[in-house]
Amino acid sequence: MKIKYFILAFFAFFVFKTADSQVIGCTDPRANNYNPEATINDGSCEYNITLINPPLRYLLPSELDETSGLAFFNGKLWTINDSGGLPALYAFDTISGEIVQRITVSNAQNVDWEALAMDADYIYIGDFGNNAGTRDDLVVYKVSLSDIPNTGNNHVIAEKIWFSYSDYPGKEMKPKNHNYDCEAFIATDDSLYLFSKNRGDQRCKLYILPKIPGEYTAQLVSSFDSKGLITGADINIESKEITLVGYVNQTYIPFMWLLFDYDGNNYFDGNKRRIDMPNILASQTEAVCYTQGRNEVLTSEGNVFFSQSAYDFNSSVWTSSLPSGVGEEYSGVFDFTLSPNPINTGKLTIDITDLPIGLYQLEVYDSLGNKIMGNNITMRKKSGRTKIKLKVSSYNGGIYYIRMYSTNQVVEKKFIKI
Repeated sequence: MKIKYFILAFFAFFVFKTADSQVIGCTDPRANNYNPEATINDGSCEYNITLINPPLRYLLPSELDETSGLAFFNGKLWTINDSGGLPALYAFDTISGEIVQRITVSNAQNVDWEALAMDADYIYIGDFGNNAGTRDDLVVYKVSLSDIPNTGNNHVIAEKIWFSYSDYPGKEMKPKNHNYDCEAFIATDDSLYLFSKNRGDQRCKLYILPKIPGEYTAQLVSSFDSKGLITGADINIESKEITLVGYVNQTYIPFMWLLFDYDGNNYFDGNKRRIDMPNILASQTEAVCYTQGRNEVLTSEGNVFFSQSAYDFNSSVWTSSLPSGVGEEYSGVFDFTLSPNPINTGKLTIDITDLPIGLYQLEVYDSLGNKIMGNNITMRKKSGRTKIKLKVSSYNGGIYYIRMYSTNQVVEKKFIKI
């Protein structure tokens, strides 16, 4: 009997100590309010203003002047045109940007196509643009990926998911500056998740909708203050992160929100980091998708002042979940070491091993995610070891990140300047 009581007492003590050891707070070392003792992320992380200028990938053909959704499969980027365009999916080449396929959805009408989402088996087309706030025919077209050929044009038949919003007050609401438009969604598990474009309060609402064809009410899950209009979204299942793109109302300045370190499908409960892109020459940044790893492509519509364009972006500097805050991703065969580390004066040696022939990019970022150096490296013959000297005497004291990547692999490490 004494042994029984001892076991119960020990178990109670263990549970108490385990619960007592849990600390809730900001767990991201890059945040201003990082708590190194926190074990549970409460989504409270706060960040400095982050500005980037993502490199232009290429201008898109005039046929894609209203690109409004983006997806990546079969080694090609896919997009759609929005309201009034043809009911078609367009594939464009990742290198040249030229259109290589046109897939027409025979049983669909393009009332206001605004977004693409994709899972392992289907691509989903969101015909839910609702500028006036009075549509009662919101629909998602569901197209099987197996019906889309690897090459050539084709016609496909879509299944249909009709829906309305659970908090929609009806057509009697005031049409201007309403909160019932949508231009972004993702597909994951057994559901679609819609991100609203709120002209009324500049927030973003999250709704959940079944993937099964039929008629439904999209249920409101949560919301957050996006401080702008959300127009595109994609999810990276492997790195467990979401990128939202949009623009500031009236000024059209584009931005991104990176959502990461969330629990389950509670996408707004984790870290939310905003990245502004004031130097992009675009009218409306409309779409984003992940390609390989954390590499992403985003597109913007064209108008009389700006051409429709595609840009490159990589989220790894900001979304790595490692406690050190550095995104070390050894997805390739090459590796490198840094010495001396920490470093005070002189040059930092980057010792690269097993680097195959090819073109590589070497970049240096500060602790806020700002790129302060970028160089191309061309390997003309395979070398067992290559050394690069980096002069850091002009750097301020602090933490820096060195990223080296090719087309399909990334290695990132940090060094400390003292």
